[in-house]
Amino acid sequence: MRFIQVSCLGSSLSSPSRFLRAKAAGEEAVLKELPEATVMKPAVMIGTEDRIMNRWAHFAKKYSFLPLIGGGSTKIQPVYVVDVASAIVAALKDDGSSMGNVYELGGPEIYTVHELAELMYETIREWPRYVNLPLPIAKAIAMPREVLLKKVPFPLPNPDIFNLDQINAFAADTVVSENALTFMDLGIVPHKLKGYPVEYLIQYRKGGPQFGSTVSEKVNPDSYP
Repeated sequence: MRFIQVSCLGSSLSSPSRFLRAKAAGEEAVLKELPEATVMKPAVMIGTEDRIMNRWAHFAKKYSFLPLIGGGSTKIQPVYVVDVASAIVAALKDDGSSMGNVYELGGPEIYTVHELAELMYETIREWPRYVNLPLPIAKAIAMPREVLLKKVPFPLPNPDIFNLDQINAFAADTVVSENALTFMDLGIVPHKLKGYPVEYLIQYRKGGPQFGSTVSEKVNPDSYP
């Protein structure tokens, strides 16, 4: 029997994020019952329906700016979702050498949140506009929803940006550990993000996929005809 547990890079029982604590508890429970299970810990995944760059692009198009929590200095190692799927298939098809192992799956490049947001803006061909929010202020903005979650008997909308648990998850750097098993140990070379992996963001371009100039050309959208 082969069992693959998909967890998350940065999972920890001591994390301030409920999401990351739950992922760590899942790993612990699975390995306790099935020591031969394979655990995959992907970093933030990028792809057609991802929950980071899509949300940023939608927010930037709707409000004409993007909040950078903590100045966007947190380091992350985003990974193309197709590479994560390939890693799972590789583990299922190997000779059993992946059984009982934990793999940390990060992309080939480390970005700050700010740098990843720049890639998003470049792809959607919009001039970058940011509002820098110190971490305590971002948490204060997100806190009322957290208080209401414990008070009301019905679900509340899940905000794209000001979600306290996500803010806590992104408060610390999340990169692959130095001695961890990675894509290379599964015979996979992960893709760089710039190019096809973020091509889905063209849906957010003003006037359609072919309209506008890239950020690298430094053309202000206010000057568009």
